[in-house]
Amino acid sequence: MSELTERLENAVAPAFITHRRADRDSLGAALGLQTILGAGTICTPAGVTNPARALLKVTDASICEGTLPDECDVAVVLDAPSTDRISPVSPESVLLIDHHEPADLINRADASLVDTDAGATAELVTRLATVADWEIPADAALPLLVGLLDDTGFLRDGGPQTSTAAATLFGSVEKHAQALPELLEQSTNRDERIASATSVLRSSGYRAGDLFVAFSEVGAHEGTAASRLRSAGVDLAVVCSTQGDRIRVTARASNRMTDQLSLGATLLPALADEFGGDGGGHAGAGVANLDIADVDTVINVVLEILESEIGMTFSEVGL
Repeated sequence: MSELTERLENAVAPAFITHRRADRDSLGAALGLQTILGAGTICTPAGVTNPARALLKVTDASICEGTLPDECDVAVVLDAPSTDRISPVSPESVLLIDHHEPADLINRADASLVDTDAGATAELVTRLATVADWEIPADAALPLLVGLLDDTGFLRDGGPQTSTAAATLFGSVEKHAQALPELLEQSTNRDERIASATSVLRSSGYRAGDLFVAFSEVGAHEGTAASRLRSAGVDLAVVCSTQGDRIRVTARASNRMTDQLSLGATLLPALADEFGGDGGGHAGAGVANLDIADVDTVINVVLEILESEIGMTFSEVGL
């Protein structure tokens, strides 16, 4: 970690790169680290999700979308394990801070802090600041706390270090804490509600023992759709969206399913190996971008992988 802190401290014009359609954790981690260091630009490769947009209203940080800023001596990637997740931005070398299963970006990292046991990337930024003895001002603690609370389900997920990081941030956020309810509001817009409903209407279900798996196909807001299926009680929600001649697979899993296999370490990388592309995430959530355009084939291979890993046969059921 010392090499990472040294590189960050010596950076003159760092760019803090979120993943595509940055969520609260990715954007909050980037904003928090930029504020702590007091330098640099936030780079969002392909926009920001609606729930995360509120964070942009409480910062005066420079934002650059779709490309690195003209002046950039260090590229810092937060909350993205693969080059596909930060496309079209493509720095030759990076500093990497992430809590997902490592993918190809780790090969470009001059220094990194990667911990798949962390509940959020915002947690890792907080840990980094604590070890480096950096001050965490209130306006840095606020986006970090939003990212940590959102990605961990208000501390439902994560471990002891997650709680320690949250306590550190609560101690630093001061009067800015009054902004937390608005920044963590869980409302969804019309398109997300449509995607959520569509995921249920178009879903197909499979069962093996007491494990239930649901597949669905939507045009956008895959994460919202997958979360909606999970909330319906399935153990694994797999949502596909066709993007040209590729398929984006978004998956969410229950603890009961992750006791059997990890999405980020097993299922999604196996899909990428089968079809080409990339896949990763953490145990209970992740994304794969596959070089195939046939959803039915993807579903069949997912079931084959599940049956091989779990040792049970899945049969189709009505949802």
